[in-house]
Amino acid sequence: MDDAKFLAVRQFLANAGYLGCKITSLVPDASFRQYHRLEHDGRKAMLLDAPPDRENLAAFISVSAHLRKLGIRCPKIYNHDLSQGIALIEDLGDQTFTRLLDEGADETALYTQAIHVLADLHNNPKACDITLPYYDWQHFIDEALLFVDWYLPVAAGERVPETVRDKFIEEWLEVYDRLPPLEDSLVLRDYHVDNLMQVGNDCAVLDYQDALIGSCAYDFISLLEDARRDISLELFNSMIELYWSLRDKEVDCKNFLQHCSVFGAARHMKIAGIFTRLWVRDNKPVYLKYMPRVIDYVSRSLHDPSLKRIQQWFLGLDVELRPINPVPSQGQLLKIYRSP
Repeated sequence: MDDAKFLAVRQFLANAGYLGCKITSLVPDASFRQYHRLEHDGRKAMLLDAPPDRENLAAFISVSAHLRKLGIRCPKIYNHDLSQGIALIEDLGDQTFTRLLDEGADETALYTQAIHVLADLHNNPKACDITLPYYDWQHFIDEALLFVDWYLPVAAGERVPETVRDKFIEEWLEVYDRLPPLEDSLVLRDYHVDNLMQVGNDCAVLDYQDALIGSCAYDFISLLEDARRDISLELFNSMIELYWSLRDKEVDCKNFLQHCSVFGAARHMKIAGIFTRLWVRDNKPVYLKYMPRVIDYVSRSLHDPSLKRIQQWFLGLDVELRPINPVPSQGQLLKIYRSP
């Protein structure tokens, strides 16, 4: 933090009555955001530092207000300065679903809560009453291409030819265009146990600044096919049944499952690319430990009939889908990667 930013934050905290407060910085996540827990005179809050050139604080504030109108629990926004990329927000505690599950909490009960929140969101006729981009083909392929541009060079040991990249786009376009109709809703984009919190009896949501309007299956499959943890097939199937039972309108089960397969596969590819990029570009290798699960998701997803074209594209590469092991040297990486 440079001197100008320091002085701006100091004045911001003074205006909010938190000057001289105790500050505890939380462990950074995969984003460029940083959270600091503030305590002063018996009051608690969080300082969110979201660099304006890297993060969209305005979207976070807008979506927060919308979610609260919809009755979805999320942090209150007390104050903000968009020019500095800082906000004072509600401190919801530290009871993430991930922590609770690690401590032995009832898995079915927590996932049931999460599914209820999704069903409530998707049942709300005003869920899409917010100005946000649509999760269209361009968003879809931009995410999937992270796999080709970041993960695949490691797996192949060389840069990916443009012809291979173009074919990837072509095949995914065919898959995307053949998606059957399914109801749209607000898509939070990172709906998984790391971003869900137990606050009293409520399930609160976090990390939704990248929200879009799109398929109601996206957040559902994000929750159940999580890069960070496995769930049993029994729990997976019971959550599908629960979700369908909670919907006000009948959901076309076949169409819903096809959306889960397609958006799930593309999302897993995106995550494989992001975790690789975090290591290569941002020097955050901690996420490589999740790669075996992510690659397994990618591999399994290719057996779905709706993704046969993507499976054939892979077969034409003669590249083994595998975690990043052994880790290439920095010199090897410089030879094979595209410029960030």
